[in-house]
Amino acid sequence: MCILVFKILRLGLDQIEAQNDLRDLPHKALNLNYSSNDVQWNPKDDAQLASAPTNGSVVLWDLNMRTKNKLFHVFENEHSRAVNKLSFHPREPNVLLSGSQDSTMKTFDTRAKKSVQTYRAADCVRDVEFAPQFHENYFAACFDSGSLQIWDRRFPDSSIRAQSCHSGPAYCCSWHPDHEQWIMSAGRDKMIKVHDIQLGKLREVYIVPALFSVVRAKWRLGHKHHVTSCSLFLDNVVAVWDVRRPYIPFASFTEHSDDVTDFLWLNENVLISCSKDGKLVQQLMTKAQRPSEKATPVGLSFCPDGGVALACSDSIGYRNKATQSSMQYGTSRNPMMFRRPEVDPYQQAFLQHTSSLKEHKDTKNNPELRAFVQCATDYLLSGRPLHELCDHNYKVASGQGRHDVASHG
Repeated sequence: MCILVFKILRLGLDQIEAQNDLRDLPHKALNLNYSSNDVQWNPKDDAQLASAPTNGSVVLWDLNMRTKNKLFHVFENEHSRAVNKLSFHPREPNVLLSGSQDSTMKTFDTRAKKSVQTYRAADCVRDVEFAPQFHENYFAACFDSGSLQIWDRRFPDSSIRAQSCHSGPAYCCSWHPDHEQWIMSAGRDKMIKVHDIQLGKLREVYIVPALFSVVRAKWRLGHKHHVTSCSLFLDNVVAVWDVRRPYIPFASFTEHSDDVTDFLWLNENVLISCSKDGKLVQQLMTKAQRPSEKATPVGLSFCPDGGVALACSDSIGYRNKATQSSMQYGTSRNPMMFRRPEVDPYQQAFLQHTSSLKEHKDTKNNPELRAFVQCATDYLLSGRPLHELCDHNYKVASGQGRHDVASHG
């Protein structure tokens, strides 16, 4: 038996409490409209929200309704398959956008309670999002084909920009809240990509190789270069990446015991996440783990000529100092009391991380090394019959006194 939960929660400083249970109805009154692939608040009306059931409908809810059932209106028979994502227009609160498995996207007028426009694509729609304040009529969509497309809602026949960005399905896309030309996409190929749209096409400016397939990726509020992601499976971590140093997470949240399904930032320091473990967790950025501090700061490799190469982090001396300084602020569990210094010492050390490479060579006369080099120079591997190659290489090895190699060959 599947237990469906659809609740409105109030976030306190130290607790999370249920305020409304939208499924607190007799069992016979429940139907697929109470399921949901996605839920979105109206940005201008804190009493209205929309949900995307698995039956292809789009549902509006009004929390101000005096009845126990808060279901306000159902847009039925609009999509023939499940709706994956919804997006309210940030400046026109009565405009709602949907993206579906049936390869269509639709805009709805919530006042008239009807669909306004249909946009047809060539593949299943995984995510849709209206652009922020910079582009009045633009919205982005990503697809199972790995394509990322920019649409102008005034022109429904085709997208204005499109590019194949991923080798598998692209699961999510997100406009930068402050940088008008940047849009991010992520997908099953484990890649998070930041694109610039200002030159008339989608141009990749940053690429972050994640550890697993990425199902959700969003910008961290207040930080231009910080991207947050969670994986489709095999990982229960919410990772924060700095795209300028993409090969190790800037920070990670590890409170969940199962796959993280979604998350959002309340502000730059407070993250809310939910998971298949059934938990909704509120976490502070100041309490997040710092993977770079656990990374090995020294690398060692032996060369064939007997030398040794040593790579050593230049930040070993001040790493602990930066860590201690970063832990001195934000110790309060009250997010409103969080105060950040002008320069985050951990951020500074993270970005300015450099290493020194030193090579130690064996300067002594080494007969074995000289024989190895001579054999590698004189051996023949092709161009003659096999028995002639073997005979030639036997003579080369014997001539260098490597009789064990000659007899083995």
